[in-house]
Amino acid sequence: MTMKTTFAHIKFHFIKLLRTPAFWAPTILFPAMLYAFFGSSLPPAGIASQMAIASFCVYAVVGITFYQFGIGIAQDRESPFDSWLKTLPNSSKPNGIAQVVTAITFAMIAVGLVLAVSTVLAKTTLTPQMIIGLLGACVLIAIPASLMGLALGFAASGRAAPALANLIFLPLAFLGGLWIPPIIMPEVVGNISTWTPTRQMAEIAWSTISGQAPSNFTMMMFAAYTAAFAILVYVLIARDKNKRFG
Repeated sequence: MTMKTTFAHIKFHFIKLLRTPAFWAPTILFPAMLYAFFGSSLPPAGIASQMAIASFCVYAVVGITFYQFGIGIAQDRESPFDSWLKTLPNSSKPNGIAQVVTAITFAMIAVGLVLAVSTVLAKTTLTPQMIIGLLGACVLIAIPASLMGLALGFAASGRAAPALANLIFLPLAFLGGLWIPPIIMPEVVGNISTWTPTRQMAEIAWSTISGQAPSNFTMMMFAAYTAAFAILVYVLIARDKNKRFG
């Protein structure tokens, strides 16, 4: 694997996505739009409004990476071009890296839009330290979120992936506290929320606003989910490879 090959794959994925704005534009714009409808209604000053920004940034990252990987890869697997690409020597790793880079780049654009809307519309500002910490948390969160998308992409067909993505992501977004704070959730829902991967992601993002380090439980659960998703992706890729190429 050479850097030249990897950059060629990155360029290919960027060009392919830019030529299909109907696929990526809604997922980039939707988190900022959702924040404008709900998050911006909070008082501009105060920790609650700042926490809401972090929540919708997490929503943007998970939504972009999960949907792009889940739906995009599921559809690519049914493409003759993808099958041909898999037959080339050393094509899998550069292509995988390119997909990750592309997803994270688009996710950070979505995060930037949420931050812009929070400043212009909601008049809520974050300190430079909060912004740097939040951006770093978003990059970290993108890793397990991308793995979730990869798992969906290699488990579902191109036709079933969009419905499954909504069925999985929307409940996880709610349970993770990305729409409403866990503190106002019913007790049963709050208990379930504590064990969801999106809750661990949100806790890491919220910690950059509160200035307090995430709990040991949060970091252990985050690492466990990341490892579990990575193992699942490895198994699903091996199964897909065996099914398609023997």
